Amino acid sequence: MWFLFRFLIARYIQKAQPTHSVLDWVITRYRVQLWDIDANIHMNNVKYLKYLERGRVEHMIATPWMNETFNKGVKALIANTEISYVKELKPFQPFKVETRISSWDDKYVYFEQLFTYKRTVFTAAVIRMAMVNVRTGKRVSPVQVMQDTFAGLQSPPVPASAIALNQLVAAQRSETQAVADAHAAQDEQSNS
Repeated sequence: MWFLFRFLIARYIQKAQPTHSVLDWVITRYRVQLWDIDANIHMNNVKYLKYLERGRVEHMIATPWMNETFNKGVKALIANTEISYVKELKPFQPFKVETRISSWDDKYVYFEQLFTYKRTVFTAAVIRMAMVNVRTGKRVSPVQVMQDTFAGLQSPPVPASAIALNQLVAAQRSETQAVADAHAAQDEQSNS
C-alpha cells in the first residue's frame, strides 16, 4: 500500500521531477526498525524485499523512468529476484539501499541493489523485470522500450550477475518442472 501511495504522491501531487539520469545510482537511507527484526534479533529476510521495492520506487521517482515509461503505456513487472545475504543488519542499524538499472536486453531490464552502510555491504540483489504493455498485458522488448523512451541511450554490458541469474532461472525451471511432473504422476496413481 505504501508503494502505491508514494507513487501517486510523486506522480500527481508532488509532480516529481527527475533529479538523476536513468542509469544513475539512487540512494535511500533507512534504519532497521523493531518491526523489521525476527527471533534472531536481526532484520528478517522478508523485510529486505520491502526495502528493495522501496528502493526501486524511489529510483523510479528520482529518474525519468517512472514518468517516461508510464507515458508510453508500459510497466515493469518483477520476473526474478536473487538476493545474497552477506552480513546481518541489527536493530536500529542505519543502512542505505542503493539502486540502479544495470542493463537491459530483449527480454529483461536488470536492476542492481545493495544494502550498505559506510563501506560494508550487507546484502546484494539482482532483479530482472519484464516490460509489459499496460493496455494489452503483453510483453514488450525492453530494448525497444528504452530506444523509444530514451533516444540514443545504449545498454551497458549485461553484468555477470545478471547472466548468472538467467542461467540459474533456466536450470531452476527445468528442475522444478521435473519435480512437479513427478508429483503429478504420483497424485494420478493415488487417485486411480
